[in-house]
Amino acid sequence: MSSVIEALRDATRSRHAKLGASPAMARLFDANYTISEYREHLGRLLGIFEPIERAVADATYPGDPVRDLQRSSALRDDLRAMGATTRDIGSLERYHGLAPIDPGGLRGYTYVILGSMMGGKIIVKRLRAVLGADASFRFYGDGNGRPEALWASFCSDLEEKGKGNVHAICATAVAIFDAYEAWLSGPQSSPPLRKSGVASVLAADLRIIQ
Repeated sequence: MSSVIEALRDATRSRHAKLGASPAMARLFDANYTISEYREHLGRLLGIFEPIERAVADATYPGDPVRDLQRSSALRDDLRAMGATTRDIGSLERYHGLAPIDPGGLRGYTYVILGSMMGGKIIVKRLRAVLGADASFRFYGDGNGRPEALWASFCSDLEEKGKGNVHAICATAVAIFDAYEAWLSGPQSSPPLRKSGVASVLAADLRIIQ
């Protein structure tokens, strides 16, 4: 019998590849990538992470540790550091097609989020080299070893407590990947963030956990 993590990897492998090869993610590694593009990318990410986090909150109880994995605050911090106002951030388009999350599948959400945090370490090195000190990297650069520690704990917990919900866990991870990739690949129709104040990537190359 395969482990739960193996089932998750099998279920999401093609999604990992599709997301990593998407123009939005591939562009992060381009030598000509600009801060303007980066701001728009972060705004697009906020538009999918906020709804996902709301769905997670609806599927959990107050104080559930899974809520601590939310990434939207780092995205808002990055955008504000690069000149976005509260009004700018509020005007960004949000994703509205996410189905409710099955509480039994929440470990699928954790799998995607922790994987994106670890994959962000690869992305942020490239972004810092190309964009320099004028950009903010809370979303991609957040960590200091925390994702690795959380990942080890998660894998242990997954095998111990996730065996009875393998289908729901895999279905949740797949649904988040599909929504994430479709949103990033869709039309970038959000109002542009204004270049004011300070200088004016379920996000990342997740091959690290394959």
